[in-house]
Amino acid sequence: MRRLFRAREFGILIVLAAEIAAFSVLTHRPDRPNPMLDASNLLATVRDMTVLATAALGSCVVIISGGIDLSVGSCIALTSVITAYAIVSGSSPLTASLLGVLAAMAMGLLSATFITRAKLPPFIATLGMMSIARGLAYLITKGATIPIPDSGFTRGLGSGMIPLPGLSVPVPVLLLLVCALLFHLLMTRTRWGREVYALGGNEEAARLSGVPVVRLKVLVYLLGGLMAGLAGVIFTAYYGTGQSTAAMGWELDAIASVVIGGGSLSGGRGSIWGTCIGALIFQVLRSGLAMVGASDYNQLIIGAVVIAVVAFDQMTSRRVRG
Repeated sequence: MRRLFRAREFGILIVLAAEIAAFSVLTHRPDRPNPMLDASNLLATVRDMTVLATAALGSCVVIISGGIDLSVGSCIALTSVITAYAIVSGSSPLTASLLGVLAAMAMGLLSATFITRAKLPPFIATLGMMSIARGLAYLITKGATIPIPDSGFTRGLGSGMIPLPGLSVPVPVLLLLVCALLFHLLMTRTRWGREVYALGGNEEAARLSGVPVVRLKVLVYLLGGLMAGLAGVIFTAYYGTGQSTAAMGWELDAIASVVIGGGSLSGGRGSIWGTCIGALIFQVLRSGLAMVGASDYNQLIIGAVVIAVVAFDQMTSRRVRG
């Protein structure tokens, strides 16, 4: 376990446990079981966070490299729309999913091109791609929702369960765990992962050390697009629709999940497992607020959490540099 989780991950696990405990107290009623601790509710909460967590894995790698990606939510929407449109047009779910993922990767490639060739700051480049991807999704749907027929795609990837000894795990959750393990190994056990950390820590030093900076940035944003695309496919299967309004504002949630999980907006630091836990913290917060009847304050509280987390990260980074 120590090889998978470091001190920061254990710390945010404690935060997650404290969050669940707090909402358990707030939702406790002596005449009924506690909904916050209900096994089916906890499973639904984990399932609901898989789309965000899957996309956040790509954001984690981008942030470790010293970049940022504001197009994550829009790429999820674009993938969702293209996947649903292709399925309705007669394509197989596999072909439709590949088309959707390729579209998201194309957005990532364009962002990388603007950053490496036009020398645009990542914030500006991905902000532009955020509007472009969302606009394309709207043009395809004309603002309408594209429902897809119930099939093995929706019943399998969307709501399917994998029986394991003692429990059944939702297919999206198992897919997330596999992706997280692969990303963990990629970032901690390969030269490529070490180069990404070096790039985020000090780009000029990495360049002088022989790190192929331009190629690395392209691959990083392609990987971010790939994970946003995969998240969009899962979204489409889970909700059974393609929506141009899907994942509005999720790019900020993805970034905050990375920072809560041990990442730094300055680059050079980040945790794959911590990012997954950070995404779960956000989902538990949403579910808990809905249970206590405070869902109207959802965005207000989440916004305050994001500001507090980023402020803490900046204070910590300045202290380390000082």
